Amino acid sequence: MQTRLLVIAIFLLLSGVTLYGVYHGNFSPETSGILANLGTGFIGTALTVLVVDWLYERRENARLMPKRIVAQEDVRLLVARIYIFWFQAYMASVPGELPKTIEELVSDDSMNKIRSNLDLNSTPNVTPRMSWWQYLPMVMHDFKSLADRILIRHSETLDPEAYRMVNQLAHDAMDPNISSAIRQSDIELGFPRLQVLGNFITINDEYFPTLLKLLAWCNKEAKEINRWKDNKAKMIDKNLNGSRPDGTPACMISPEELARQLIELEKHQNASKSVADAAS
Repeated sequence: MQTRLLVIAIFLLLSGVTLYGVYHGNFSPETSGILANLGTGFIGTALTVLVVDWLYERRENARLMPKRIVAQEDVRLLVARIYIFWFQAYMASVPGELPKTIEELVSDDSMNKIRSNLDLNSTPNVTPRMSWWQYLPMVMHDFKSLADRILIRHSETLDPEAYRMVNQLAHDAMDPNISSAIRQSDIELGFPRLQVLGNFITINDEYFPTLLKLLAWCNKEAKEINRWKDNKAKMIDKNLNGSRPDGTPACMISPEELARQLIELEKHQNASKSVADAAS
């Protein structure tokens, strides 16, 4: 697009210069005739470039549009599955008012609430029935696999920025096995770590900002697609609507259980300190 405009601008500038010389320059009739022919030729060339490029763009859009529609939908589903998972985790573990938008949901404040409240020994509302210890690695693995499939399937269709963001989601997410590895290590070492989400996950700081940028790309791409193919691409609603039963969220660690785990942790720390003091 920019190259096309630059070429047209150059030819129009040349035509302007030559035609100006025809009417305002002190040239012989012969030279003025040559300049007039050149000026009109430059205008004709500019129009030819414009029309040919427009026809080429239409043909390329017609050829690539089905691939763009599929690529946009795959990326949209990836983004939707990620934010829906975290919204469900929030509803299951954090008391009080729910986030109103996706941006509010993935803010540091909301994520810290999930990390500090979600009891990994509790059971998410999924089928088949399983604990968060089982569910969390499975979901994180699915997210990474979906992102990797997009990178392979749409390597020639996605624009470079969208491709980079999907790649970042694939590699900046939590290692699917990290929570299980930390838990197994604690069991072997006898370390009574608090059994809340925040002690068993690591997510890169750029993960959620990248998710928001990819959401914006999805909606921008959907608008562009729908200019050519009406209602073929779906957009992501940034507003959240959720409801849950009144009372304490089902997967929130109870104050009594948190107090018990804190006592166990303090006992372990005191015992470790006593052993270290004795050794010194």
